[in-house]
Amino acid sequence: MQSLEKITDVVKKSCEEIKGSISKKEKADAAEVIKDVVETFFSQLRKSGYAVYLDEYLESEHEKKSRKCIDIARESIDSFKESNENLKTITETHTIEIESIVEGSEEINIPKFKNRIEAFQHDLLQELQRANELIRSLENEVEELQKQSNIDPLTKLYNRKALEIDAKELLKHSDERNLNIATLMIDADDFKKVNDTFGHLAGDKVLILLARLFKLSIREYDRAYRYGGEEFLILFNRAGKEEAQKVAERIMKAVQNNKLIYKGQVIRITLSMGLTAHQRGDTLESLIERADAAVYQAKHDGKNRLVVR
Repeated sequence: MQSLEKITDVVKKSCEEIKGSISKKEKADAAEVIKDVVETFFSQLRKSGYAVYLDEYLESEHEKKSRKCIDIARESIDSFKESNENLKTITETHTIEIESIVEGSEEINIPKFKNRIEAFQHDLLQELQRANELIRSLENEVEELQKQSNIDPLTKLYNRKALEIDAKELLKHSDERNLNIATLMIDADDFKKVNDTFGHLAGDKVLILLARLFKLSIREYDRAYRYGGEEFLILFNRAGKEEAQKVAERIMKAVQNNKLIYKGQVIRITLSMGLTAHQRGDTLESLIERADAAVYQAKHDGKNRLVVR
């Protein structure tokens, strides 16, 4: 089978590259070696013509598992609710029927029997209350799980799935009420050099630092997303170009004034940014296309700068 042979060849090449990489290192951090193994394999896949990217693969798998987990939880809660309602209805119905039978009989100790029925009903209602509390707790857990499925696990920023959901809502309101929206695309300059020089763990630390600086710089009703790799995107809600530009400049200054020390070595990073404002009829794709073109211009003009379109 040709495709299987091709994959086998990819694995062989990956193993050779990994062995050579490890042998050159005097000290190898286990986590870093594992990351190198995975990234080397995906790199070899792409060189062999497979359009497979690690970030997209991990995000896809994460989304599948989260969605499956949420679906199972929702089905369980729905089933629990239905059973709970049925149990409550049966209890109320049968309690009335039993009382009517008891009151018409002279051969049964009516007070004693009614006390037994009341005790049974009391215990059952307590169980129903406990079940309702459990349902509320499960619903809260599902809601939290839903939130987590929209979060990038490394940076704790929102992911592309969340971006698509949020942008759809914002663009709808913007067109209906003529509200301002601005989009800022951010790319970390020469990020590959950081990974090559200091290792992928250091690269992860840089991304985490950038995410924190973004969060500190934006307003509570704006949102920052990890768009992919070292690319980020910020959606400004009810903000025009001038307001968003001030925030972008604040972010750039914060990044320039901060440095990351990793294993005694100083890592500095700069950003290329592209800013654009919403125009009537815009889609998320058209906004990103303009912002991305502005980032490309910033890179072309020397990096470490903001371009507004």
